[in-house]
Amino acid sequence: MKVRIAENLATQAVQALKWEANFAPKPGLVTKVSNGSHTDMDITLFMRSADSLYETFRQIAETAQNMSISLNLREKIGSLGREGEEAMFQATQGVNTHKGAIWALGVLIAVISSQETADLPTILQTAGKLASFPDRYVQTHPQTTYGIQAKRKYKVIGAREEAASGFPHVAAGLKLVLGQAEVTPQQWLRVLCLLYASVDDTNVIHRSSLAVLRDFQNEARQALAAPMVEESPAFQQLNQMAVKYQISPGGCADLFAATYFLHNLNIKEN
Repeated sequence: MKVRIAENLATQAVQALKWEANFAPKPGLVTKVSNGSHTDMDITLFMRSADSLYETFRQIAETAQNMSISLNLREKIGSLGREGEEAMFQATQGVNTHKGAIWALGVLIAVISSQETADLPTILQTAGKLASFPDRYVQTHPQTTYGIQAKRKYKVIGAREEAASGFPHVAAGLKLVLGQAEVTPQQWLRVLCLLYASVDDTNVIHRSSLAVLRDFQNEARQALAAPMVEESPAFQQLNQMAVKYQISPGGCADLFAATYFLHNLNIKEN
């Protein structure tokens, strides 16, 4: 039944957000054992935030079931996503825990539900098409975010461009774990380092500078190349940089959750 598919996709999206939040180590980010670079966030807040988004993801999946990939669908999921942001802010008392994840997972869920497919290349390509439609109503909603400010100043891409390009960083991460039913924490750590190394995370730029982001990416590349990532000097340097500059790669966290969601994609008919 289509209702069950929508519920299943929403459940998996929430599980992906909770998995990402609990995953450790993640330099700069909230985990089950650390608040990272944050004084206003902890693991309990992230669990509450993730649960608050179940209905948003379910509604996106249900709405997309009877629609083609179009501007109309883009604007409908945009409206639902903004309602999801409001639910998130209510759950977190105004703290932005998952705004980027609502966008990324919302687009992916809409494509999966609309096209009734679990084929990854099709999902990513079609997600790019859906995300490329301009939402006429997004200009009437919110203030300029730190991410938009960083994109304008440094000419880097953000969450919307990542989606419109078909989630290339997610695709790269999936290549490290595809075909494996059981992925070890060490393998997932490599995926995280790949994201750290390649994503121009506007959260990092906002909290520090473009130069710090480039140094952080360079250390992540070295950690990725090490036989044991967590034990490498480069990975320790990532931790030290996160503390020194109080940086938090939140954009990478959103894509990390999306990668996990797609890797574990399971569409059930009943």
